[in-house]
Amino acid sequence: MKQRQDPYRVVVTSDRISPEAVELLSEKCRIDYIGSYSKPADIARTVSESRADGLIVRTGKITREVIQASPRLRVIAKHGIGVDNIDVTAATELKIPVLISASANYRSVAEHTMALMLSLAKDIPTLDARVRQGHWDKTSYCGVELFRKGLGLVGFGRIGRRLAELAAPFGMNVMVFDPFLTGEIPPGVTHVQEIGALLQAVDIVSLHLPLTAQTRHLIGAAELGMMKKTAWLINTARGEIVDQKALIDALKEGIIAAAGLDTFAQEPPEDLDLLCSAGKLVLTPHVGAATAESIVRMAVEAARNILTVLDGEKPERGVMVNPEIVD
Repeated sequence: MKQRQDPYRVVVTSDRISPEAVELLSEKCRIDYIGSYSKPADIARTVSESRADGLIVRTGKITREVIQASPRLRVIAKHGIGVDNIDVTAATELKIPVLISASANYRSVAEHTMALMLSLAKDIPTLDARVRQGHWDKTSYCGVELFRKGLGLVGFGRIGRRLAELAAPFGMNVMVFDPFLTGEIPPGVTHVQEIGALLQAVDIVSLHLPLTAQTRHLIGAAELGMMKKTAWLINTARGEIVDQKALIDALKEGIIAAAGLDTFAQEPPEDLDLLCSAGKLVLTPHVGAATAESIVRMAVEAARNILTVLDGEKPERGVMVNPEIVD
């Protein structure tokens, strides 16, 4: 196909995206990159200088200043599903659709959640370090099984449903709290109407919901106090859903037994020393979605979402964060 004389201009808030996405975009677009976790002012400058038509968001905060930096901006596509780093209100006011890679990463995040649970159950990080240091703890070590443990899922979208499927062969008893539940509950999964009932009943609480004004610090000191003293908290959603100070205190005081965290209140965490000294933890750097397969899918879906809007087509409702602008 003949190259467009006036290519679309797309800014990516990352050092790179997958070659498959670049190939998809390159026929119609000029791509400008800005380094990962750049400051909003620097992103705004790049968007302005590029005169961007589209913005693919992988990292960094997309503020009103960023969104208003290019009068040509027509679409924002998230390289993933979480949009807590995007000022959706500003985009909606300016009639700019915010689109997500809706089906790209749920398998990867669910698998990472299971990996955190298994790492805690079998003390994999500690045992690995001990063997490397020359220790052989065969007679002194004792882990736990996941069999018949109660797994409480706070949020039951794509990720939560996939995790329930993964937990089934382990013989776990799955309980779900989700006030916005859509679709049927699978056989063998218990649905409760109050989060407190779930927190009190299960052995492992796993968070799978977006960060909003309503979910910020959803898990605080009171909620941690409802959990069993032997319970674990797993967070592969968004760090600010948990009051991190309350979690540190709960671990130090033995209110809960352990936590597996892939997301943090600040990233990288500013209170890492306090966190690491709090108790039994497995920590990963917000990489739940970072698999070879998922990274390609997220980038390709983001690229397709960009092209859909710039080519004048209407995006599917299921990928729109602010569908009201086209209703």
